[in-house]
Amino acid sequence: MNMRSRPASTCWKPLHPCLIPSSLARHTADHGELFGRVSLDLQDAQSEDKTALSTPERLELMKQGADDPGLIALYFQFGRYLLIASSRPGSLPANLQGIWNDEMLPPWDSKFTININTQMNYWHAESCNLSECHSPLFDLIERMREPGRRTARVMYGRRGFVAHHNTDIWADTAPQDIYPPATYWTLGAAWLCLHLWEHYQFTQDFTFLERAYETMKEAAQFFVDFLVESPQGVLVTAPSVSPENRYILPGGESGTLCYGPAMDAQILTELFESCISASALLGVDETFRNELENLLKRMPETRIGRHGQIQEWLEDYDEAEPGHRHISHLFALHPGTKISPNVAPELAAAARVTLERRLSNGGGHTGWSRAWIVNFWARVAGRR
Repeated sequence: MNMRSRPASTCWKPLHPCLIPSSLARHTADHGELFGRVSLDLQDAQSEDKTALSTPERLELMKQGADDPGLIALYFQFGRYLLIASSRPGSLPANLQGIWNDEMLPPWDSKFTININTQMNYWHAESCNLSECHSPLFDLIERMREPGRRTARVMYGRRGFVAHHNTDIWADTAPQDIYPPATYWTLGAAWLCLHLWEHYQFTQDFTFLERAYETMKEAAQFFVDFLVESPQGVLVTAPSVSPENRYILPGGESGTLCYGPAMDAQILTELFESCISASALLGVDETFRNELENLLKRMPETRIGRHGQIQEWLEDYDEAEPGHRHISHLFALHPGTKISPNVAPELAAAARVTLERRLSNGGGHTGWSRAWIVNFWARVAGRR
């Protein structure tokens, strides 16, 4: 495998307007400045070159068991193309259907589902050298701050800003819809703010971090006030849900509301640590930094259940849908950083059991869920 990524400053440059003869040429130059930064070649001497075939023909051959590493490389670049085409500075972020929605009433209103789908659209923004394409998401996060403060204050009497599982072009932060497995979940803004920290990690843009830190801090502040002590003596979100699964109680009843699901603690661990690192780099907020460090000591750890799996809830409940498309309790495996064979081998083994159980019960039946599972397997195998 050969993958090359070039810094933006050394990549293709748009042609001078006087030298561009047509709109197609302008588009090609504009697109190429971003697209040409990364090349991926998976072919080897033994690989048969199938580039003369159409993509449907290559897909059909793959279904029949043929090997086509070049098609995998093409698929990788198609993902980059979609982000380039749907998320540019000054535009709206990539939403559920992207700019290709053609319906008056599209599924889920073609909004921004922020209990994974929006975040997933941007997982490759930094690692695939499309950092500028990340900026529309950052703009949305900033627009969410003021309504998020209002939601935090009016609904919860807390500081900071909060958002639930869905938002829209007006940056709504209140609970959306009437779907119990998803609606009442307060971690949307917290997860989004991790993208701010990731952007800094890739770019080392200190000026950006100075602006982003205040947003990250506000997201963390909400949970400084919101966390409560559980009967087990750990600090938890309450009430909450584990998006978007349901549990089975010992008596056979199913439920969604809970306190302290694994995903919440995993996201907050990443957010608090990011704020701690950012405040130390900036040399600010030592008192707040110490407060977060103390809270981290009281957060629930990720647990291993009776099947050898990662527990989805604080109690070792069975899932109502063992093959559910959401695998929220593996956030710490991906996109989080706390589970890997090198960092936490026992938890990595339990994550593998979780994946095997999900797949054996029909999991991975939606495209986005399958993509998440691919990333999970890469992490379980020890690859970044």
